[in-house]
Parts: sequence; structure tokens; C-alpha cells
Amino acid sequence: MIKIITAAVILLASSIGAIAAPFCLAIPNGAPLCMYYDGSACARDAARQNGGCVVNPAEVHMPTTRVGDYCLVMPSGYTTCGYSDGNVCSRDALLQKGACERGTGAGPKQLPDAYEPNAGR
Repeated sequence: MIKIITAAVILLASSIGAIAAPFCLAIPNGAPLCMYYDGSACARDAARQNGGCVVNPAEVHMPTTRVGDYCLVMPSGYTTCGYSDGNVCSRDALLQKGACERGTGAGPKQLPDAYEPNAGR
């Protein structure tokens, strides 16, 4: 009986270590620390250390999007693309403990048109 319990504990411990964290803390001049499962905790620590919270490229593969420029990455690794506004994506990421990243197929960042009424306001 003890052998079965020991084997179960070893199997359980090895499978927990194999799950990689979906979020990384990126600080200037340092290697990313990929240990965050909660995007809001990663963002909080990133703000405290003057860094940023990015998606772990080894764990989460950003899909190519043609609908919106931004994708919401959930703690489970699931992505929802289709956000055209980064602020809305960041708000949803904060509510769902995820992170907002630019999609792979996103175009270059657009500058406001100075001749358009209410541009940049």
C-alpha cells in the first residue's frame, strides 16, 4: 500500500512541475521570469519593478488575427482575439486575471490623424 501511495505522490508531483506558467515578468536588462499563473499579479509585480508582464512564448502561441489587433490571454493559455482597442483588452484582462498582447497578424501601431476631428482626444 505504501508503494502505491509513494508512486501516486511522485506521479502527481512530476505532472505539476511540467505545467509551465503562461505569464512572464520582463524587466529591463534581465531574463524573463516565467512563474506567474495570474496575469494581474504579474502586472502588479511588473509595475513595482519598472518592467512589463508578457506572455510566455514557450507556453502560449499567439494566433494570427485579422479581426483585431489585440488578444486576451487567459491564465489557462486560452486566447481570445478581436480587440481593436488595447485599453478595452487591458480592462478585460484585469477583470479575468489575464494579459493583453498584440496579435501576430496585427498591423503597425496607428498614429492619430491630425486632420480628423477629435483625433487623439
